Amino acid sequence: MRIAFSVHGSRGDVQPAVSIGAELARRGHEVRVAVPEDLVELTAASGLPTQVLAPSTAELLASPLVKERLKSKNPRVRLKALGEVADHGRATSERVMGELADVSDLLVTGPLAQDRADAIAQSRGIGFVPLHYCPLRPNASLDVRYREYPRPVSQAMWRLADQTYWLTLRGADRRLRTELGLPPAKGPLGSRLRSAGVPEIQAYDAALFPGLESDWGPQRPLVGFLLPDNDTRAALANGDDATSPAVEWADADEAPVYVGFGSMKITADQIGGIVTTLLDRGLRVIGHTDHQLPQHDRLLHLDQPVDHETLLPRCRGAVHHGGAGTTAAATRAGIPSVIAWLSADQPMWAAALRRNGAGSGNKLARFGPSDLDPLTDPAVAAAATRLGERLTPPADAVDRACEILLDAASH
Repeated sequence: MRIAFSVHGSRGDVQPAVSIGAELARRGHEVRVAVPEDLVELTAASGLPTQVLAPSTAELLASPLVKERLKSKNPRVRLKALGEVADHGRATSERVMGELADVSDLLVTGPLAQDRADAIAQSRGIGFVPLHYCPLRPNASLDVRYREYPRPVSQAMWRLADQTYWLTLRGADRRLRTELGLPPAKGPLGSRLRSAGVPEIQAYDAALFPGLESDWGPQRPLVGFLLPDNDTRAALANGDDATSPAVEWADADEAPVYVGFGSMKITADQIGGIVTTLLDRGLRVIGHTDHQLPQHDRLLHLDQPVDHETLLPRCRGAVHHGGAGTTAAATRAGIPSVIAWLSADQPMWAAALRRNGAGSGNKLARFGPSDLDPLTDPAVAAAATRLGERLTPPADAVDRACEILLDAASH
């Protein structure tokens, strides 16, 4: 089979797709990958044929659009900003996805630009399957934000969010579909895919979201978190990381707390305050950031990439932004997470950990010293261990995702 992956976003969006692509390639299938410009070199290190899909995501994340307008308290400003984020690199993205679809049996995307990919796949008469890294479709099991609502209220909020997002995309979708010779779409993508029998792979674990599988049924399978195997992760690191010295330092004394915010742009004061609070409590700390941190014999400052799968099992807990990949790694390691979230799906992960007793969270702008208390709570540590033991093994998750894609490509 010929399978193409077009993945917008950050490394956390690209890496799960690479895990499936690498396995499909090992099985003898033809795989192509397109990613944002700043992630081409990283992705190509996996050995998969890789090309530019869209402009740099890092530049987008550092822009006022994401750092300010997307976080505005005014819902109209946020809605308009969301539409602009969806439009980021649209022209290049549509052209590249069209080129990939011309030589493929199946087009696969991450969470972003799914409507575009669906239209392009339809125009070429090939299959389309999206990967979701968190719950995105309306359901009755989860709250939309980091708070609890009655189930009917929560379900109504999900439907409103789904419809609102569709309204931000409808004009551009109509324009693209007209160019492709397709009739206008009616309603949000999720309901259309449901009607067409298209699977939507949920690339996260059912253990974190009780009730979701029964809400959605087999057409939205929760396969588990997707992780590249050891060889692929080593290739992605390309020898340019700090994993070995970090592991050596962590193993030299009592287990440290890991503090890192991935590609999220936070201030030196924000991460410095968290690190200092932990040090003041007598804890050892690994601070993973480009910002300067205070000198301390119980602090290891890292500014190079690290393999979370190797390092986090040596830690007693983690403080992070709540990205799906970092949350998955900490949960697999069986350690508590405290999430200082900024936006998007991050509060959803904090809520999932809180429901399981394995962590907690707060918005970064409101984050304070007391939010770090779960890291030293034995009950939270025990719950985190139990949750980690319930997760689907990554190899099993990748295998299941591959089978779903191959089945979709053959129809």
